[in-house]
Amino acid sequence: MANSSLQAVGLVLSVIAAVCTTLAVILPEWRKNDPKGEVIEAVVRHQGIWLRCTSYSTGIWQCDDFDAFFLGLPAQLQVARGLALSSVVFGFFGIMLSIFGMECTRCIENNPKTKTRIALIASGFFIASAMSIGIAVSYYASQVAQEYTASSILLVNDLGQRYVFGSSLFLGWTAMAIGVLGGAVMMCGSFYVEREEDEYWNKGKVGRGVRRMRSSFRQSFRPRVTKDADYV
Repeated sequence: MANSSLQAVGLVLSVIAAVCTTLAVILPEWRKNDPKGEVIEAVVRHQGIWLRCTSYSTGIWQCDDFDAFFLGLPAQLQVARGLALSSVVFGFFGIMLSIFGMECTRCIENNPKTKTRIALIASGFFIASAMSIGIAVSYYASQVAQEYTASSILLVNDLGQRYVFGSSLFLGWTAMAIGVLGGAVMMCGSFYVEREEDEYWNKGKVGRGVRRMRSSFRQSFRPRVTKDADYV
């Protein structure tokens, strides 16, 4: 049987990673302008993979979405959107499958090996979700770093066009670390360990020859007691 405690710990970590992933995908904080290159530092421009926003010191935000969903966008946005959506989908399927595959649930109680396989698949989805958001934010961060370096070389600091990392990138890296750890813990707790008293041996899933060999081996080592023995 599987280790339900490890499965529960892995699920909690994976859910935390899923929350961080969702926040990273939704928030328009993938990059923001460098205030050092701005004449008016009270105005901050934020960019996400869905919205472009401008915030003022008065607390007012003005946001505008991109004019295209996928085609026509820059390569960094296309890659980030594709991987971010894949991460959310993988995390959703992982949570749904873990409900059926965890040892502490009452789903599919009559077939423990099937529950184990489902739990292993769920842990694989969690790891895939973590890797997807990790690749998305890492690729986006590399593009931001390249543009920052190029702008420094071209001496465009006074134009205020340099961007730095936003908080969503750090949320994505956090989700990657926690998600991989949660998926690995759940996978370790989902390996099936057979016991002799399990129904695996009682439903004829092993060959008859193996079962006969086991019974004969046990009988050969059973002590024999003779009733009509003479003792001196």
